[in-house]
Order: sequence, then C-alpha cells, then structure tokens
Amino acid sequence: MRLMPVKQAQARFMGALGDASLSSIALLTFKKDRSVALERDAAGAWELVEDGFERARIPLPAGGAGKRLVKDAFKREFPRSNKLYVDERR
Repeated sequence: MRLMPVKQAQARFMGALGDASLSSIALLTFKKDRSVALERDAAGAWELVEDGFERARIPLPAGGAGKRLVKDAFKREFPRSNKLYVDERR
C-alpha cells in the first residue's frame, strides 16, 4: 500500500477501469476506517465495493454511468481527505 495525495489516487482509481491487468484496486483513508474498492468478478466485469459511511456492493455498468457511480462513491467516502492509501492487486 502506498500513501499518495487524493488527486493522484483518484486519477489512478479512475484509470483502473481501463487497465486489464488489475484484478482489484482499493482506496483507504489514513485511519483505514473507510474504503472504496473496484474488484473484478468471475466474468471480468467490475464491481464497486463501498465500506464506510455506506456499505454496498454494486456491479458497474459500462460507460459514463459507471464512472458517475465511482465519482459519487469517492465524494461520499472521502469528503475531507488529503491523502489516501492505494492498494492494487494484479
């Protein structure tokens, strides 16, 4: 896990949707009490996993609707964060 600025972490998180080599990526707060993760299921589709203010596991639709769900979850879970931990699994 690497600690990085929130803008850089968000860019890496959004870029993971197009990266075929990743199986999961998770963003965690400094205290590690809230997280947002993207995980691939058996069919190769992405699932959004929220664990913090809300707990949800949502299959991501393709295109702009999926990106909107990711951005909304990011804003909901990390409203005042300056740095985030990034955990990538290949």
